[in-house]
Order: sequence, then structure tokens, then C-alpha cells
Amino acid sequence: MTGPAGAPAIPAPGFADPTRDAQRAFRAVLDALAHPTRSYPLSGPARSPAALGRGLAAVALTLLDEDCSTWLGGSLGADAECAAWLGFHTGTRLVAEPADAQFVLADPRSLPPLAQLRRGTDEAPHRSATVLLDVRGCTGTARFRAAGPGIDGATGFAAPWADAEFLPQWTANTATFPRGVDLLLVDEDAIAALPRTTRLHAVGPAPIGSASAPPTSTRPAQEA
Repeated sequence: MTGPAGAPAIPAPGFADPTRDAQRAFRAVLDALAHPTRSYPLSGPARSPAALGRGLAAVALTLLDEDCSTWLGGSLGADAECAAWLGFHTGTRLVAEPADAQFVLADPRSLPPLAQLRRGTDEAPHRSATVLLDVRGCTGTARFRAAGPGIDGATGFAAPWADAEFLPQWTANTATFPRGVDLLLVDEDAIAALPRTTRLHAVGPAPIGSASAPPTSTRPAQEA
């Protein structure tokens, strides 16, 4: 995002009402983590960078600050406007390697292997990475059965953003509890979550493709 003669332009605005909008977004994040696979409404800034979209922008404005490190994958990492907007509004420190990041912003194609991300330690599990996964525009058919804290028994949910590599990676991730990565599944106007405590089993058509294949999701995970 540049002005005349290549000079940096002023980034697009963030939240219209920073305090109240951030509170609403934070509540949606907390609800999603407390009730894995359920989808919660999310409202973001109207003029966020296209690479981020409203939903991802709302979560970034709510969770990122100058004390955290962030890695941007895929189109997010290649978009100068996105980096400038995040730096201006959050002050987050962008890092070159996902293993160094507290927050990983990626789409399904650019999501690094979960085992390469920060998992915390048994003494400090909170030092793990949180993935903000952009699930806009995915159209796959994968379904899982989920169980764990926050889920009454078990529930089925659609995960059309998942590729063939996701389930074994997630199974290995949950096996390291209390260490492990947490996922926030962010659509344009909704959010769902898979905390590290959520156990998954495939119940639908096997995901097709790999991490390099086109993304596959239209909405965040839904409660069955």
C-alpha cells in the first residue's frame, strides 16, 4: 500500500469502535475455545486488507500486540499492505520463520507442519503457538468426529479446509498435551476453534490433496 512516488500510505482504519469491537471479538474467541467446533459470529473492520479479510483482521486486532511475534504465510506474507496494516494497528513483530512465532497466520495451503511450530513445555504450555487459519473460500468434504473438554460427549463437524495431512498431524499434536498448538478457524464473519485438547476422528470422505493443494473450506467448523 503506497502513496505517490512509492511513499507509504496511511493504512486503512481498524475497528470503528476499538474498545467495544475488540471486546466483542475477544468474547467470540473465548467462546470458540470453550466450545470447540462451534461457530460464533465475528465482526471486523469494513476496510481491512483483502488478504486478511474482516474476520482475520478482527482476530488480529484483538490478539496481537507489540509484545508478540507473528509469522505470515502464503498471500498474507506476500502482501505488503497486510504487513503494514498489522504493524500500524497492532505493533506485532513479524518473524521470518514460523517456528519463532507465537501467532501463525496462514491459509490451508501455507500452513506449516504443526510439529514445526512452538508447542510450549510441560512447565509452560502457554508458550505454544496459536494458528489463525484463514478458511475463507474452501469447498472440501472432510468431516470429523470431535470429543474433549467443552464438547458434550462427541460431535460431528465439517472441516472442508482440511487436507490429507491434517488428521495425523492433529493426532500427534493432541498426544503432546499439555504442550501443543491451538487452532482458530477464521472465516469472513465467523470463528470456530480446535484447542489442543480436542480429539478428532475421520467420519466423512477422506480429505483430498496435500498442504500444497488448493484450500478446501467455506465456513469454520460447525456444531452438528
